Amino acid sequence: MQVLLNGSIDGLAIATLALAWNVVYLPTRVFHIAVAGIYTLAPYLLWTCLHNHIALPIAVVLACSTGGILSLACEAANHWRLERRGAEASAHLVASLGLYIVLSGITALSWGTETRVLRPEVDRVIHIQSMVLTQGQITSITVSLAVISVFVTWLKFSNNGLRFRALAENPVEFALRGFNVRGMRLLAFALSGTITAVCGLVGANYNGFDLNGGLSILLLAVVASTIGGRLSFSGAAWGGLLLGIVRAGTVWFLGARWQEAVTFTLLMVFLLFMPNGLLGRDKRLEAAP
Repeated sequence: MQVLLNGSIDGLAIATLALAWNVVYLPTRVFHIAVAGIYTLAPYLLWTCLHNHIALPIAVVLACSTGGILSLACEAANHWRLERRGAEASAHLVASLGLYIVLSGITALSWGTETRVLRPEVDRVIHIQSMVLTQGQITSITVSLAVISVFVTWLKFSNNGLRFRALAENPVEFALRGFNVRGMRLLAFALSGTITAVCGLVGANYNGFDLNGGLSILLLAVVASTIGGRLSFSGAAWGGLLLGIVRAGTVWFLGARWQEAVTFTLLMVFLLFMPNGLLGRDKRLEAAP
């Protein structure tokens, strides 16, 4: 049970970041790799605020808002301009990778490359029958479930959520009907950056943080999105949960050194036999390019 619990906690964290990834990918088809830089940067901003005696709630809001603003800047200064010029998906990928490198460089120049922690004290442990939970794990569960629940509620029951789903389903028809594509794209990038910053803060509170953490966890999020269903918001969440459980089971039965091998073997199996993922589906004919 402890293995399943640990895997579910890690899976929820991966699922939340996979959702942040899909928020941009589904409506725009942009590989927003720059969010890895935002994931890395956010904990350093929070750490700086706390060391300057800024109250924790204000520090969290500042860090998350910065993540959303940086993601908006990626869209305004880079991806929208490329879109207007009819750039290929590969151009967006390379440009976003460049933005990630820039953000990582700024982080390294500002704070260095050593590993840091947000909480110097020993984490409190809670025993529930035969299972063990740390305070960091409880925070991770609570925040991940809250973010996913709020996003799903907004997506299903708000007017902007309906428009967002329409843009993700068929961007051409969405534009032809006169809706504001630019505004919805900006909303997508802002949401993605904000959710990513939240993920970065939760991960730093749980495991500590360093300069190289963003890209590796984003890669897991992309894998989760693929096995869950690249054309489904909910598929990303279920894919993250499955991936977390599989990785925890791998550590328990085979050892930590097999984690990455099993992760990408699972990805290969899904690409070969279930290319649309767990909850994926073929695109409607009129939405296909």
